[in-house]
Amino acid sequence: MIGFINIIKPTGISSGLIVNKVKRLAGAKVGHLGTLDPAASGVLTLAIGKATRFFDYFLNKDKEYVALAKFGVLTDTLDSDGVVQKREDKIVTFKQVCEAAKLLVGEIDQVPPVYSSKNIGGRRAYDLARSGTEVELKPKKVQIYDIKVEKTAQNDIFKLKIHCSSGTYVRSIVRDIATQLGTVATTVCIIRTRSGAFKIGQACVLDDIEKDINAAVINVNAILKMREILLNKNQMCDLGNGKTVEVDLADGEYLAKYNGAEFAVVTCTGGNIKNKIYLYEGE
Repeated sequence: MIGFINIIKPTGISSGLIVNKVKRLAGAKVGHLGTLDPAASGVLTLAIGKATRFFDYFLNKDKEYVALAKFGVLTDTLDSDGVVQKREDKIVTFKQVCEAAKLLVGEIDQVPPVYSSKNIGGRRAYDLARSGTEVELKPKKVQIYDIKVEKTAQNDIFKLKIHCSSGTYVRSIVRDIATQLGTVATTVCIIRTRSGAFKIGQACVLDDIEKDINAAVINVNAILKMREILLNKNQMCDLGNGKTVEVDLADGEYLAKYNGAEFAVVTCTGGNIKNKIYLYEGE
């Protein structure tokens, strides 16, 4: 089995738990292409079988989120699962939140939350924080393309629609908007609505996968949209043995197929192709 699964992760469970459940159902290697916090929900992209070799292709894909920011309260985790650290009586207006959000649009240096999966000396930041160790994280450059602010029924809660680069922390955005306004805020809801080409409206749930995992698997090239070439047996054997094959193709990357199955991603240079990512699961 090879391909991708676009699944909606519910709140309250880890991305790793979803991966392990799907791994048992698939009977193959499974990995996620971008984790979600346990308190967050939404699009979680899984790679099945040798599609896990495409991880690098998804490192810099942009993402979209919907979040609820509650002003006047700050928790240690910056979300509703944490312990309240501070409360503020300051009232912020819709206009003020919109103006503060605009200041974060563009390339910024963002400090990740202390409770995050960032690696510090071989340990996760959240493990260190939970053990009582003081954690100091360095800022990282991220790109925020757009933040739209909407009112809700509660005066201290605003909805944020965020379009950002991979590696951006929504909880940090909410924290930093509040800091701009001289107050504090906590993210009480995060939903990832898009991750690269994977959208929430096209995602399945775990029950769907348990009923028919094959129906949930998305073909590799339905996502990668590479130019395809068909190999004959001699070409397949040569590439499989690490040889280059002469072809009449323009330079670039191609998805090579054999007998209707994905064989490899190949690179063509000067009329010769060679394997870049081997995918074949046949003979």
